Amino acid sequence: MAPVNASNEPAGSSASSSRGDIDAQLQQLRDDIAALARSVAAVGADKADDYRSRVRKATNDATDASMQMVEAAREQALSLEKDLERKIRTNPLQAVAMAAGVGFLIALLARR
Repeated sequence: MAPVNASNEPAGSSASSSRGDIDAQLQQLRDDIAALARSVAAVGADKADDYRSRVRKATNDATDASMQMVEAAREQALSLEKDLERKIRTNPLQAVAMAAGVGFLIALLARR
């Protein structure tokens, strides 16, 4: 008894058309996976660029803040220097006595 074929085609041609369909579907699946990989890579690159710009902005902000702090500290040191110089000019004897006292204390500590 011969095998029954619903499409009235020989059994070999049905198998080859099924194989062709499977190959076409596999190729479509490969193409879809490649497109998906490209999409994921593009999203990853966008995220990396976003994080890179955030880090760059944070670095610039931190640099600006530290420069402002340095400038403020420098201005405060200059202000203290001017105040000290003014006090020394108004009370020179007191300044000399204080300097001698500080020197004496440092000498005592250095001897030990």
